[in-house]
Amino acid sequence: MRIVICDDHRLLLEALATALSGQGYTIEAAATTPAEAVRAVALHDPDLLLIDVMFPVGSGLDAAREVARQHPRTKVVMITGTDSVEPLVAALEIGVAGYTRKDQRVEAIAGVLELAVRGEQAIDHELLRKVRHTPPTIPRQRSAMDQLTSRERHVLSLLVDGMTTEEIVERIGVSRSTVRTHVQNILAKLGVHSRLQAVAALAVDGSPTVPDGAHAAAR
Repeated sequence: MRIVICDDHRLLLEALATALSGQGYTIEAAATTPAEAVRAVALHDPDLLLIDVMFPVGSGLDAAREVARQHPRTKVVMITGTDSVEPLVAALEIGVAGYTRKDQRVEAIAGVLELAVRGEQAIDHELLRKVRHTPPTIPRQRSAMDQLTSRERHVLSLLVDGMTTEEIVERIGVSRSTVRTHVQNILAKLGVHSRLQAVAALAVDGSPTVPDGAHAAAR
């Protein structure tokens, strides 16, 4: 995997580059500002951009948005030193491929990168749970979330918990194709294009209520 990394703390940047190189990744460039990161992506066409959220000058979110628009082949994973929900929701709305914390072991960060490149959900589980329990930021009336069936709400709650398709299959005891159908129905009803954007919708619309007996109903 070919990676561009970006962080304004040079010591952390160099340590991360060394650690990821030791895991077998090719570091194409190490940038210290979002603008440098965007230029490096344009120059190297990497598989993935790993970028911090907060910078003294510029915004990692703006850089992620620019890369998503101009270089859609490059996956974007954001890394943060805070547990704040707001930048995570903003990142998911942009359509980033992953979001993780700086206090993780390098093996855990590498695992997030691998999931992101494969198109799997690559969001820190603890941060996902915070999103799930964040109160709605707008009054809930008749929203898209209300259109979900009890089965779809249950599957969405498992997505928020960070479960993969295979884990959901095992949890609710249905076929892989059935889980995929539920996920596609969820995306269509919420008007989003990825599992990560569906999770982001929860922070705006509120967490899906999983009725009693949902485990049985989902079968």
